[in-house]
Parts: sequence; C-alpha cells; structure tokens
Amino acid sequence: MIKPDFMRSPTEYSDQDIDRLQMELEEAQKTIRELTRKLSKEQQKNAEAARAYNLTVANLVETTRENTLLSRELDELKARSKRESQPFTFGSYTLDLTPTEISAIRKAMARIHHPDVGGDINRMKMWNAALDPLEET
Repeated sequence: MIKPDFMRSPTEYSDQDIDRLQMELEEAQKTIRELTRKLSKEQQKNAEAARAYNLTVANLVETTRENTLLSRELDELKARSKRESQPFTFGSYTLDLTPTEISAIRKAMARIHHPDVGGDINRMKMWNAALDPLEET
C-alpha cells in the first residue's frame, strides 16, 4: 500500500518525488505571485472607485450648499422686490419710496421734529402716522 505524501518520512522520497514536489512548489509560488498581482490591481481599481465616489459626494454636498444659498438669495430678492417701492401720498403728490428711503425720511424728520431736540411733537406724530403704514408693508 502506498502512503500519502504527508505520511512519508523525508528518507522515503525518491529524487523523482523531490523533483515533482519542487515543480509543484514552484507552480504554487507562481500562482501566488500572479494572484497577488491581480489582487493588487483590483485593490488599485477599488481605491480609484472610492476616490471617485468621495469626490462625487463632495461635489454633491457643495452643489447642494450652493443651491441652498441661491434659493435663500432668490427668496430675499423676491421679498425685496415686493416691498421695493411703496406709494406715498403727500397732499396731491404721490411718491414711490423704497424701504431705505422711508427709513431715511423718518430719521431726518426725527432730527428736525422730535421733542427731545426742540421740535414740534404734533408734526412728529403726523410724520410717524404717515410713515408707519409704509414700513409695515
């Protein structure tokens, strides 16, 4: 009965067996080197795919952030355009005033007519009554 190779003692191997085992070992090492190269190439492909994925995600995050900022800016511009100019009737005159102009008029009238600076309280009340509705819209 022939013993399997792993059960033989080193003295039981012939030169032919040793040569056959040496060839098998070389083939196994060659296969290992080939598989190691393939594994390395696949790891490089995987690393490149991961880098591309991360770059894509970063671009999407940046695009979403910019889109959010632009949406806010658009909403602000829409709101500003709705209140951009308000008709103001003063006697028989009608003026279109922006919120900045309304604020400037209020400040100027306060410097002139506010009671703390010696102005007429009734005139200050009239200016406030005229400008309040414009600032609320």
